[in-house]
Amino acid sequence: MAIDIALAARIRTDLADRGIEWQEKRMFGALIFMVGGSILVGVRGGGGLLARVDPVESADLLADAGPLYAQIADMGGKDMGPSWLDVHPDAVDDEAGLTHWLDACLRRGE
Repeated sequence: MAIDIALAARIRTDLADRGIEWQEKRMFGALIFMVGGSILVGVRGGGGLLARVDPVESADLLADAGPLYAQIADMGGKDMGPSWLDVHPDAVDDEAGLTHWLDACLRRGE
């Protein structure tokens, strides 16, 4: 599936507005945004995010989002663990949703 280029552009704008420098790479079937050499977030094929979050915060993020909007990411049928969440495109269709998830990803790196 094609990467959601509009969502990728929104992430670029958000990071630039925050003064954060990043690099982009294609991996895991996504366009990955890296900050300081570490994966921050990815835009998945078909839309949505591959969010890398603090595993301590993962359960609360999942509970707040609900199972229709976020779940533990799956890679080839294997659970990627609590640091990696698949976020449904509807959960980031507005700026508040995208900001919420990018904030969570950025907290992991603090």
